Amino acid sequence: MKNDKGFTLIEVLVAMSIILMLVATIVPISTLVQIEKKILFDRRVILLALHDELQATIWDDERTQNKQLSINHQSVEITYTVNNKLIKGCASWENEKKKKETVCLYGYQEK
Repeated sequence: MKNDKGFTLIEVLVAMSIILMLVATIVPISTLVQIEKKILFDRRVILLALHDELQATIWDDERTQNKQLSINHQSVEITYTVNNKLIKGCASWENEKKKKETVCLYGYQEK
């Protein structure tokens, strides 16, 4: 009596091992992508805030006043340096991976 209905134990084990390998590969990659997405979002928001602060510094003649801001629940330090009429504004913070990041923008004062 031969029964050809259903799966053998080997077929089930092979299918389960393939599924487990896929899950073990996709979950860490998905987690890494979510962390990188948050880092890029934070960088974009901080860069926008730095741009706004630099514009205020250029137009209101606020010279080199370093600021400490809280952006997206992160402490961001904004520093300014002036060289003739060129103003350099830099924002420094610690990202999601606990690494120090710094971005800088430049502005030119026409006065």
